[in-house]
Amino acid sequence: MRRFCSVLEHVVGAVAAAMLAAFAAIIIVDVACRYWLHIPLAWVPELTVFLFQWMAFLGASLAARRGLHFGLGLLLPKIWPNSARAMGILVAIVVVMSSVLLLLFSTRMIEQAWHSNYPTLPFTHAMIYVGVAISATLMALFGLEQLIDLTRSLRKRVAA
Repeated sequence: MRRFCSVLEHVVGAVAAAMLAAFAAIIIVDVACRYWLHIPLAWVPELTVFLFQWMAFLGASLAARRGLHFGLGLLLPKIWPNSARAMGILVAIVVVMSSVLLLLFSTRMIEQAWHSNYPTLPFTHAMIYVGVAISATLMALFGLEQLIDLTRSLRKRVAA
């Protein structure tokens, strides 16, 4: 599972990087068109907000995978040094459960927003919630990976 999640992390990182490059290129083109050519592009604000939202959700899943999303890793070992692993397991369970809830709510939002289209873009507003659902799925998967790793290390520690 670790290998699969590692490959998935690299793919998500590449997609987020491509979105960031597209975001920057679109803004540069918009500035050039608006101020030099005096041709405003109506679709740019909607597309850049869309890309920014997707990058935020993909970034959240990457941060969760790298252990940077939740700051308890610095606090737990100092407060409870003997129970840091057990608290890590509890945190992983909370991450998985909250990610599953986020996935359920985002699928409901996808259904509700499916018929609402952007005025200047050829897709529906529900695509934002697709990004939320993908991010929630990734966070649940990465949290499950962390949970498996922590329980294995706890078992090895108890067995030793």
